[in-house]
Amino acid sequence: MKISEIEKVRIDIQSEGVSALSLMISRIGEMMRQGSGNFPADEFVADGDIDPNIFLQLIEDLDEGVFPHASVYDHPEKLGQPLTYSIAFLDKQDRTLVFEFRFGTETKDVGDLLPYFETFVSKALILTNDWYLLEKKESENLH
Repeated sequence: MKISEIEKVRIDIQSEGVSALSLMISRIGEMMRQGSGNFPADEFVADGDIDPNIFLQLIEDLDEGVFPHASVYDHPEKLGQPLTYSIAFLDKQDRTLVFEFRFGTETKDVGDLLPYFETFVSKALILTNDWYLLEKKESENLH
């Protein structure tokens, strides 16, 4: 898969069945986000449209060199709170590249790939945070 072929990005962060983050953003600006990536989990779900340039900003720094390493990385020592990070890239033919990391909050020696994707997830959160907070505020004003 090439960066130019990516149509959707899906990011999930979970611990013991609880979702701290579920985020899906598409090239055309469709957006769904639940949570901030932190615990305790924010269960508010925002679903709507976002500026498509945010998607382009998110994927612009991706390195295609990581794509051949798409796999499940299940760390044998899940010290601290167990976490699962899942980052998926989908193209027009619904082909998917998935990176899944299972580790603990206190796990040492996680390699280079997990920190790379932690930076990617942080960028996704920063780029979508204003939209998410506005959607949350508007929802609270309706109730």
